[in-house]
Amino acid sequence: MKLNRSQILFFFCLAGLLQSCALFKASPVKKNATRNSPFFDDIAIALNPKGLKSDPPQERPSTVIGFIDDKSSMGYLNDLQGIEYIPPVVFRYAVLLDIEVEKLTNRRLIEYVHQWWAVPYRIGGNSKEGIDCSAFVQGLTSEAFGLTLPRTSREQANFCKEISKQDLKEGDLVFFAAGRSISHVGMYISNNKFVHASTSMGVVISDLDEAYWSRRFVKAGRLL
Repeated sequence: MKLNRSQILFFFCLAGLLQSCALFKASPVKKNATRNSPFFDDIAIALNPKGLKSDPPQERPSTVIGFIDDKSSMGYLNDLQGIEYIPPVVFRYAVLLDIEVEKLTNRRLIEYVHQWWAVPYRIGGNSKEGIDCSAFVQGLTSEAFGLTLPRTSREQANFCKEISKQDLKEGDLVFFAAGRSISHVGMYISNNKFVHASTSMGVVISDLDEAYWSRRFVKAGRLL
């Protein structure tokens, strides 16, 4: 059978159309993401998904610091979740005293010292503009231990029971003299360190073994 020109052209077009179908690919079937696991698909992470119970229940760390007022043997902080929650000021005084932070047991003492730190010395002074040694110790004793002291360093020395320097503990008083009579007082804290209102540096922490204070040390006293 002889094909005419139009029939031949039709067959060529049909063959080309059939071959071109290979260029079309089926679209992949999109699967719906499952949400049975919190770690796959949408990468959603739930620490405690609703409906799941933890045993024991997880507790969130608390950033609230609880100070201990009456039970010093238990340490400085109550219910401490981690050392990163300790206020920087506490570390500061642990470094100044060269002791472990857990040994800072008296919250009121540390707070009072911090409030008055570096306040300049002024004879007869009793304010943040200037304070003398006996006024500072008088206020610190009242705030940290609830005891009332006389006003001057000589009166405070007579008010205390004299103890050995080797028996000093937190809250004891240390007395110094530049001449024959007592003229300076400080409060012992720990590790041979005492806090006082220095005439040259204001309220500061010093060491009893420093040459200046070692030469002028007179006695140590304990509040009854």
